[in-house]
Amino acid sequence: MPNPPHRQVTIAQVAEYAGVSQASVSRVLNRNTTVDPSIAAKVTDAIDKLNYSPSQMARNLVRGRSNTVALVVPDLENPMFQGVLKGLSREAERDGYRVLVADTAERVADEEEIAAEARSRCDALVLVSPRMPAERLEALLARSGPIVVVNRPVASNPASELSIDYAHAASTLGDHLFSLGHTRLAYVAGPPQSYADGLRRRGLAEFVAHHPDVHVEDVAGGSQIEDGYRAAENVLSSGVTAVVAFNDLIALGLLARLRELGVDVPGELSVAGIDDVPLARFAAPPLTTMSVPRIELGAQAWRRLRDEMSGTPATHPLSYRAILEARGSTGPAPEATGWLSPGRPILRVGDRVVARYEEGRTIDSVLSPRPYLHPVESLAGVRVTDVHPTDHLHHFGIGIALPDVNGTSYWGGRTYVQGVGSVMLENQGLQRRDDLELVGDAFVERLTWIDEREVAQLSEIRRLTGRPTRVGERDAWMLGWRSSLAANFGALRLGSPATNGRDGAGYGGLFWRFPKWEATVVTRDGVGETAAHGSRSPWLAVVDQQRRITVLLSQPADREPLAWFARVSEYLGIGPAIAWDDEVHVAEGGRLELGIDALIVDRVITDPAELERLAERLGAEANADIPGLDLKPALANPNGIRTPSPATLGSASASASPSDVRP
Repeated sequence: MPNPPHRQVTIAQVAEYAGVSQASVSRVLNRNTTVDPSIAAKVTDAIDKLNYSPSQMARNLVRGRSNTVALVVPDLENPMFQGVLKGLSREAERDGYRVLVADTAERVADEEEIAAEARSRCDALVLVSPRMPAERLEALLARSGPIVVVNRPVASNPASELSIDYAHAASTLGDHLFSLGHTRLAYVAGPPQSYADGLRRRGLAEFVAHHPDVHVEDVAGGSQIEDGYRAAENVLSSGVTAVVAFNDLIALGLLARLRELGVDVPGELSVAGIDDVPLARFAAPPLTTMSVPRIELGAQAWRRLRDEMSGTPATHPLSYRAILEARGSTGPAPEATGWLSPGRPILRVGDRVVARYEEGRTIDSVLSPRPYLHPVESLAGVRVTDVHPTDHLHHFGIGIALPDVNGTSYWGGRTYVQGVGSVMLENQGLQRRDDLELVGDAFVERLTWIDEREVAQLSEIRRLTGRPTRVGERDAWMLGWRSSLAANFGALRLGSPATNGRDGAGYGGLFWRFPKWEATVVTRDGVGETAAHGSRSPWLAVVDQQRRITVLLSQPADREPLAWFARVSEYLGIGPAIAWDDEVHVAEGGRLELGIDALIVDRVITDPAELERLAERLGAEANADIPGLDLKPALANPNGIRTPSPATLGSASASASPSDVRP
């Protein structure tokens, strides 16, 4: 009869009840397919009636395995190691395994013993960032496999290695900080026994080798948040402008202490970490870091252990590269000015970031993707651009937008069709960035304009500059934009809604979308939208009394001015128009030159005489030539264009001379 519930049923009792040997019961429990079906049926019936539950420990002893693996880490409080544990546990559980965890608490002397004991209780072992000497690690591997080692080389069996390329991570952070103008960096180091610390040092050394003007100061640290907290004073006393921390915990501790000391991050000091632990993006400010696939690392460790235990071990090591997550804790060096980074194009004037240059890849295709400047701000922090506004979703800061290039729209949105009106056509092109580099104090960008059929229509070289200046007692800054559009894929016909029959809609060219201000526009021809729209004044000023700001736009002084397209009451958008009344034609091999200079000053200026003087000054201080790069207006050549003549093109001049501009 069934055993009373308070007593543990044994395998011997099952065998007796079924009338078979204990060995037969064991074979049935282990799903041995050679067992006679009639015997198997008797054993199954006995198990059911006796409510027998085999001891997992006993079964493991019989099988010679425990269905557990051990994870040994130097510090379980570190979220990096917690991520590895999560990935390992999740994958192992799917295969019926559990994970035991051992924390060595950075006790290097005890690490080998702890690892060996953990292995004795489990079927396999994962060692994460072991600190023990190489010879002890090799000895442990020789006697205690199967073992997978994370973030440490294994000379005797490289195939057991899983790693992060921390040298590349540190070098990438160095490049990121250098691009922001930092040349005096500190490295807050990790534990002396950490192999990964050596990799970070190697990466920084490689970075310095490519940038001889950079100095990296070594600051003692550790691996825990308290170590970063304690390192803050030493970092500040070193006189650096940016810090690379051994890991995110060091960086977070450093941020906490800097906040207590009243240090502005990143205004006075930029801070970056490594690992991208979950708290990194919630720091104040959010932490710039190198993102590491922590969970994937743990999952991959299990897969390699499983394969090795099944007799099919990996044949090669596996390494991952971290990815830069640029956040708010890094910014331009305090003394840096001008354009700072092709990777993260920003313009700094004095102690302010005044402009950012976006590639525009994420713009919806029907809005004509293109690079643009936004946000652009005055030195007092007044934003002077708008992007993707609800009234015109295809307006993006400051950029070049042409509504009709051989029938393709690089303006975005609806297209005006004579006799029909504005309709949505599938004719939107895109301006594709091919290259962006910092040349002197200018950003030089090479682009290809591609039509809706994915055919290249023209090439462009674009140059952007930004410089500080003064207007009376006020600090201000100047923005310069020059573009050379080359018809090196065939002849170009440039039109606008006006040339297609919509009166007064001659927009297209360099276009500046302002925020919704109650602004006044002033030109040489008068004040207000009516006077400005269609005016060929060499300059136009946008003045906002409420925000106490003036933006003076000046067309290049060496060309006849184009007509201004000026919208003020409906929305605030300004730009010199290429095809105001008539189409512009550029022969194959010719090119079109565009340009504008802007003065952004936190002061109201409405006096036309003063604005005229400032415009003349803007022209005199126009952007210098870049050696080896021809961005000057081409000489007028009547054979190169048909309508209008070169003399009337002003800031958009064309030429039929063979283009040496081939992005």
